[in-house]
Amino acid sequence: MNYFILLAVSYLPHLLAYRDFSTHTPYDYARGDITEAKWSKKLVPTRIYLLARHGSRHLGDDEAIGMNDIIDKILSEMDVENQPAWLRNWERPKYTEDKHLVPQGMLEHYHLAQRYKQRFPALFPDYYPTRYHVRSTFRIRTSQSASSFMFGLFEGTGPLDNTSTRDNVSTNGFQPVGIYEESRDEDVLLRFMDNCPAYENSPITVNYYSEVNKLQKSDHYKKLILDPISERLGFTLTVEDAENLYNLCTFEHVSPTESNNSSFCEMIPRSAFALFDYEKDLSRYYSSSYPNKLGYELSCVLLQDLLSQFNSEKPVAALRFAHSETVLPLVTLLGINKDEDIMYTWDKEEFWSRATKLSEVDPFAVNLGFVLFKNSSSGDEIIKVYLNEREVKVPVCESVEGCTKDELLAIVHSTQGKCDRSLMCFGANSTEDEISETTTETNDDSSISARRVVSEDLVEAAVAAKLADENKVLLGFNLFIIMTVLSGLCIVLIGFVGMNIKKIISDDGVSGYHKMPFLDS
Repeated sequence: MNYFILLAVSYLPHLLAYRDFSTHTPYDYARGDITEAKWSKKLVPTRIYLLARHGSRHLGDDEAIGMNDIIDKILSEMDVENQPAWLRNWERPKYTEDKHLVPQGMLEHYHLAQRYKQRFPALFPDYYPTRYHVRSTFRIRTSQSASSFMFGLFEGTGPLDNTSTRDNVSTNGFQPVGIYEESRDEDVLLRFMDNCPAYENSPITVNYYSEVNKLQKSDHYKKLILDPISERLGFTLTVEDAENLYNLCTFEHVSPTESNNSSFCEMIPRSAFALFDYEKDLSRYYSSSYPNKLGYELSCVLLQDLLSQFNSEKPVAALRFAHSETVLPLVTLLGINKDEDIMYTWDKEEFWSRATKLSEVDPFAVNLGFVLFKNSSSGDEIIKVYLNEREVKVPVCESVEGCTKDELLAIVHSTQGKCDRSLMCFGANSTEDEISETTTETNDDSSISARRVVSEDLVEAAVAAKLADENKVLLGFNLFIIMTVLSGLCIVLIGFVGMNIKKIISDDGVSGYHKMPFLDS
């Protein structure tokens, strides 16, 4: 029996699914639980401002085409005898190309709303249009997310119930909710990155994918991704093939049902997943996070919106539904999960333990919750910040309880022109902040080498170290199982001795044994 336990444990790393898929990570893989949030008894929640990305969605046109291409290649070039059993009987689904929410994405927001309402019931009273200000972008996936969230808040509480006069209609207390949106050209709040020439034309934005291109051309991408996957499949893969296969694997986690329960993830070794994850993080870093100063400073308009809502006389729940390109810049502006020099070095610590790991910071349905509390004793106000349902510390805020309005306003004023969008986007010098330090495409090999994000000499060591760490965990788990089994045997042996020792030690001819003092109890 022990042999089979140890055998099962030895395969543990292969049985546990990899769960980090950069910005395409399902929300449940990364979230906390807001219902467990705690605060001082003197603090009373009074207002809420929630900014959320849309939930898990279908892939786009190019991704769907690529997924079908790699499936065709696997079916035509992989030897039939080497094909996994599931693939022989698997029916290929029609991969939707509209980027609308999958059912899992709807549920992510539905359950998120219910958890927030459970923890902050006073902040979510019965619906009335003036009590809620709900806004999404013009994209359907964000309005779907808003609808799913509001349904989670008001399920069964609305005026449309079973008293409907139409036959065979059951609305179960549905509550219609108004959702405000603006066109792409006019939405400077939730799509601040659009219609901003200084951002769109800056070298760091234009060349945001250049570091990914360098990584894909490196020997380590070949050694850690292309070679091992090619060996598993029995034919040589291109970079495009590998990326398409990774998208197939990602979609299996995003929408298992619509994937018809495929298992393409099994074709990718665990050592390759971490490199894929980092590769996907790279491009988002340069477009929306710390390397792109203008890109994240533009999000100051969200803090202005938050402060405006919190300073208004009418208590309104402000709920905003947007995109990764909206939420991640604000996370960055607040200084949450900041790495030092993540854009220049890739050693073991920063590669495996980087704070700006987007599978944790920016998954589908990522959300920033700002809750305004009032101290019942002093009357002072404090704002707590929750990222994916976990309270986080904003570095510039001095109190351990949270941030003051003035501290958040100071962040706004620290941006270019004190958050003057006209100056940021159209001013004569609006693109000069970080351009001199950004990564740009160049044919100068020495320049590329000097600014390379990925230090290729350390990649292989980092992966080896990570696998070694996994082996240490596995060894420790094996030893735990062995010690547990041995401890169990010792307990059984002690019990057996305890049951029979009275018969072994005897000085009473009548009863056959003498009661030992330590056995009396």
